[in-house]
Amino acid sequence: MLALVLLSGGVLTVDDVRAENDRVQQLSRMLAAEEEHDQVQQVLRLGLGEVTRIAERGQPVPAAARARTEDALRRFAQDPGVMSVEALAALHRLDHDRLTDGGEPLARAVRTAMTERRAAAARFAAIGGDLLRTALTDPAGIKPRMPGFLAGLKRLEHARSELRLRLVRGIDVEVSHNARKMQRSIDRVLLGGAVLLLVILLLATWLRRRVIVPIAEIADRLRQFNAGQDASAVVPGLDRRDELGELARGLAEYRHAMVERREAERRVAFLAHHDMLTGLPNRLMFEERLAHELARSRRTGERVAVFAIDLDEFKAINDRFGHAGGDSALKRAASLLSKTVRTDDLVARLGGDEFAIIQVARDQPRAAEALLARLFDALARTAQDEIALRMSVGVAVSAPDLAFEELYNLADMAMYRAKSEGRNTARFFDDGLKEEVRLRWRLAHDLEGAIERGEMYLAYQPIADADTLRVEGYEALLRWSHPELGEISPELFIPLAESSGGIGAIGLWVADRAMATAARWNRGLSLALNLSAIQFRHDRLAQSLLALADRHGIAPSRLEFEVTESATLLGVNRAAALTALRALQDAGARVVMDDFGTGHSSLGNLREFRFDKLKIDRSFVMSMLDHAPSASIVRSIIALGHSLGVPVVAEGVEGREELAALRASGCHQVQGYLIGHPARMAEERCTVA
Repeated sequence: MLALVLLSGGVLTVDDVRAENDRVQQLSRMLAAEEEHDQVQQVLRLGLGEVTRIAERGQPVPAAARARTEDALRRFAQDPGVMSVEALAALHRLDHDRLTDGGEPLARAVRTAMTERRAAAARFAAIGGDLLRTALTDPAGIKPRMPGFLAGLKRLEHARSELRLRLVRGIDVEVSHNARKMQRSIDRVLLGGAVLLLVILLLATWLRRRVIVPIAEIADRLRQFNAGQDASAVVPGLDRRDELGELARGLAEYRHAMVERREAERRVAFLAHHDMLTGLPNRLMFEERLAHELARSRRTGERVAVFAIDLDEFKAINDRFGHAGGDSALKRAASLLSKTVRTDDLVARLGGDEFAIIQVARDQPRAAEALLARLFDALARTAQDEIALRMSVGVAVSAPDLAFEELYNLADMAMYRAKSEGRNTARFFDDGLKEEVRLRWRLAHDLEGAIERGEMYLAYQPIADADTLRVEGYEALLRWSHPELGEISPELFIPLAESSGGIGAIGLWVADRAMATAARWNRGLSLALNLSAIQFRHDRLAQSLLALADRHGIAPSRLEFEVTESATLLGVNRAAALTALRALQDAGARVVMDDFGTGHSSLGNLREFRFDKLKIDRSFVMSMLDHAPSASIVRSIIALGHSLGVPVVAEGVEGREELAALRASGCHQVQGYLIGHPARMAEERCTVA
C-alpha cells in the first residue's frame, strides 16, 4: 500500500509539474509574442525618424520610405497582442494566492498590464500616424510634435516593461511553487516508513538530481536575471526533453527578451540626448549641461563660455554635392570640433548646420581665444579638401546675472555678426554688441504704438522712364521719426516689426495711407508697395489690399506690389504667397520681383511664377561702372527681361554715367537719387501732374 501511495504521489507530482510547466510555457510564449510586437515598433520608430529627418531638410519623402513607414504603422496598429486562448486559459488556472510583490493577484496584474500596454500602443500608433502625416504635408510642424512623440514612446516602453515584469513574475511564481510542491512530495514519501527507506532515498536522490537541483538552478538564474547580474550566463537544462527542459528554454527566451529590452532602453536614452547623424549631444542635452555648468560656476567661481557655430555656405554644399555630401560635411564638422576641444568641454549639434560648444574655465576669455585659434587652424587644414569647411563663430562668456537662454542668445548674436562681417571668422559678444542689442530692444518696445503716436510717415520716390525721365509712378517707403533717436533706418526697424509680428498691421496702414495719397494723383501714375514675407501669413492679404484699393477708388492696374524671393518661392509660406500674388494679378495689379539677382534661386522663381516686372538690386547698379562682373549682371538681367517680355527697372541710379549705360542696355525704367530722393507729399501737393 505504501508503495502504491508513493507511486500515486509520484504520478500526481509529475502531473502537477507538467501543469505548472504548461503555464510557464504559455507565459513564455506571451513574452515571445510581446517581443514580436516590440520589433514592429522598432521598425516603425526608425521609419518615422527617416521620414521626419528627410522632411525637415525640405526634401520630398521617397515613396519607398513612405510605404515602409505606412506598412510598419499598419502592422503596429493591428496589435494582435499576446492574450491568445491558451494564454487566457493559463491565466485562469493561476490560483488566487499567486500574488505580485504589491499583493495583487498575478492573473489580474497581467491583464491590467496588458490593457495598459495596448492603450499605450494605440496612443503611440495615433501619434506616429499624426507625425507621419505632418512630415508629408507640413514639415514645419514636425518639431512641435516631437516632444509628444517621445512622450508616447516613453509611455509605451514603460507599459511594455511593466507587462514583461508581470509575465516574468508569473514564471518565477510558477517555478517556485513547483519547487515547493516537489519538496512537499518528497517529505511525504520520506514519511512512508523504514521498510521502503532505501527506495525512498534512491527516489529522493533521483528527484534531487533530475528535478530539484535543475529547478533551483533555474530559479537562481532567474533571480540573477531580474537583478541584472550575469546576463550572459547559459541557462542550465536547455538540452533536456522533459518539462524542465521546456522551463529552461522558456527562461532562456525570457533572458533574451530582457537583454534586448535593456539594450532598447539604453538606445532610447541615447537617442533622447544625442543627434543620430553625428552622435553628438543634441539641444536637450546641451541645455541641461549649460544650466548645470552655470549653476556650478556660481559656486566655483569659474566662467562658462558658449560658442554658437554655423557652417558657412552649407546650402551651397547641399546643392553641389547632394544631401549625402551635406551629411558628410556635418559629420566632418562634428569630428573636427570634437578633436579641437578639451575632454571636459561639450560639443553639441543643435539642428541643421548649427553646432555649439560649452567651455568652462577660470581664465576666460583667454581659454575661449585659445580654443578659437585651434579651431580655425583645423579649419584652414581643410582648404584643399573636396568640401572645405568654413565656420562662423560667436562667443559669449557668462556673467552672474545671465540665464542659460540669454547666454546662448548672446553667442548667437555674435555669430550672426561674424557672418555679416565676412563669414569664416569669430566674434565675441562685447560692449558694442551689447549696446546694439539694447538699442534693438528699445526700438522693438518703442515700435509698438509708433503709428498711433504719429511717428510713422511715408516718403515717395519717383520711378521714371529710362529714355525720357518722365515720372511714371512712385514707390511708397515707410519712415520712422523717433522723438528721441531721430530718423531710424528701415533696415533696422522693419526686421523688428517682422520678428514681433507687427508688420501685418503696419503693412496695411502703409497701403491705406499710400492709396489715399495716390487717389489724388494723375491716373497715369502707378503706386508701388513693398510686401514682407511675414504678411503672407495672413490668408486674406490679397482681399484686404484690393478692398483698400476699392475704398480709395484706385484701379488695381495702377498698383505694383514688390516682393523678394524669400516672400515667394523660397519662404515657408510658399503656397499662400503664390495664391495671394496670383489673386492680385488676376485683379489687374502687377507683381514685381525686388532685389533681383541677389538670391540663390532667382531664375527658378521666374520659372515657377510669371512676374510683371524685374527690379535690379541697387548693389549691382551702383558698382557697374567700376566692377565688370556687376555690369555684366546688369546687362544680363535686362536682356533676360527683354527675352521674357518683362519690363526691367534699375534702382540706385545716382549719376549720369549709370543712366547712360542703362539706356544703352535697353533698361525700361530707373529709380534713384538722380531721378529724385524719397520725400513726403504734403496734403496740398497730393495732386501730382
